[in-house]
Amino acid sequence: MKNSMTRFLICALPLVLISPALANVVNVTNTAEVTLGNNDSLLFYITDPGASPCRPTYPSEIEMVIGSLPLGGPVESIPGTSGGYVQGWLFSATLVSADGSVSIPLSDPDATRLGLPAGTLLLTPGSVSGGSYSGPIDLVSADVSLTPHQAAALFGSGEAMIELTNIGDGVTFGYPGTEISNDFSASLLSDNGAQSEGARVMQVDCRKASTTPEPGTVGLLLIGLAVIGARWRRVSGNGTGSRRGRLHRICAKNIPSCFSPQR
Repeated sequence: MKNSMTRFLICALPLVLISPALANVVNVTNTAEVTLGNNDSLLFYITDPGASPCRPTYPSEIEMVIGSLPLGGPVESIPGTSGGYVQGWLFSATLVSADGSVSIPLSDPDATRLGLPAGTLLLTPGSVSGGSYSGPIDLVSADVSLTPHQAAALFGSGEAMIELTNIGDGVTFGYPGTEISNDFSASLLSDNGAQSEGARVMQVDCRKASTTPEPGTVGLLLIGLAVIGARWRRVSGNGTGSRRGRLHRICAKNIPSCFSPQR
C-alpha cells in the first residue's frame, strides 16, 4: 500500500509543478482587450514585411504605440513640453531577437525629461479615430535606434519580439471590437527615417507574473489527478502486491473452503 501511494504521489507531482508554467503564457492575438497586472507582460511577435534576400538592409529605428480606453487618472505636465502623462502607470519595453541573444530596451523621451530610470515608459493622453472605436485614449509609445549589426541580428531570422511590461497599476489595453494585434502599431524606419513601413504582427501573448494556475489549467490538473488516482485504486484493489490479496490467493489455491459465503 505504501509503495502504491508513493508511486501515485510521484506521478502526480509533475502535474502540480508544471501547471503554473502552463498557465503563465496565454495567446491573446484575437482578444479585443487584455488586462495586465503589475509585472504582467504583452509579447508582440513582429516581422519586417519588406525583408527579402534581395534587400539586405534592415530598419535603423523602431517606434511602437499601443493604447487603452481612458483610465481616468490624474494628468501631470511634462517639463519642457505642452504634453502630460497619467500618474500611477509606468511601463518598460524591450526588443528581443528570436533566439534571445539580442535584447535592447526601448525608451520614452518624456520619461527621461522626468528623470525616471532609462527604459521607463509613460502613459499619456491621446485620441484615436477610425475602426471600432474613435475618441480619447491613453497610450504608451516608445522607440529604439538600431545599429546595422543589431538590426540584422534581430530580423535576420525573420521574427523579433517586443515585450511590454507593466510596472505600475493594473491596465487594460485595446478597444472593444478590435483584436489586440490590430491595436498595436510598430513602425520600421530606415535611411534615417526617409522610409517607413508597418511591422507585421504575427502573434500576441500575455505573460502573467502570478503563478496561480488559470481555471482551465486547474481543471486539466484535476482530470489528470483523477485518472492517476483511478489507476492507483485499481492496482491497490486487485490484490497485486497487497497482503490481503496474497492471503486470498493462498487460501483459494490450498484451502478452497476457507472463504465460505455468509448465511
